[in-house]
Amino acid sequence: MFIQKIQAGDGTTTGLCSEDHAIVMLRRAVDRRFPLEATRTGGLVITRDVWSTGSSTPSRRTVSLEPAKPLGVMTPTMRQDLEAIADSDRAYRVDKAEMPFRDRVGRIMLGFYSVPPAAARRLVERGMVVLGLPYEDTSHGRLKEIRTPVRVVLAARLAMLAADHRTSTGEPRGYVYPADIGMSGTVGLCKPGRRSGRVYDGSSVASCTCGWSQWTEDREVARRVAREHRREMASAALKRLT
Repeated sequence: MFIQKIQAGDGTTTGLCSEDHAIVMLRRAVDRRFPLEATRTGGLVITRDVWSTGSSTPSRRTVSLEPAKPLGVMTPTMRQDLEAIADSDRAYRVDKAEMPFRDRVGRIMLGFYSVPPAAARRLVERGMVVLGLPYEDTSHGRLKEIRTPVRVVLAARLAMLAADHRTSTGEPRGYVYPADIGMSGTVGLCKPGRRSGRVYDGSSVASCTCGWSQWTEDREVARRVAREHRREMASAALKRLT
């Protein structure tokens, strides 16, 4: 469940949004190539321009989704477990087992990998995974087990996506000697303020934790480029998700 906030030219409205409805909005936004951005709290921001009859400029419409139940801090161990569950096509929790496999009870099974009972319980309590309907199966071909399907919720996937693409911008170097920035033969301004012979370098680098980086002419452009990178990565990842 998400808290949905819609901001438009005529005001702001707030309400609740189910995960199924959020996925429908997400698919529509991806298909129509609206700018998307995941948040570290497990939320999503969808932005689009709305054209009105008789208007020469569009109005901005923003839909923000935030988990109704905060996910809290996602530890590296939780992240590893969530990735394993998301990558598995048959993740389930063992709710009942016979000897000698009763130590499997409470574990989330993922083939050769499993999530211990305590860690599995935390994922459920924090709302990072959701449980399906229990069913009966057999372990090792003959021992009955009660199993419950497990899947990673959309909010947790969005939080992991945002954590993979944390961007930052570098502070401009200010006044430097021309030779230090490859401008040999150039002479800077000879003015008071300890700038004699130097030129102003306002360039800034936008970088991301995924390894991407790009130099720009100033920090404002770097912020814009970083935002565009986050949106591009979010659109590509969410397109695969939907």
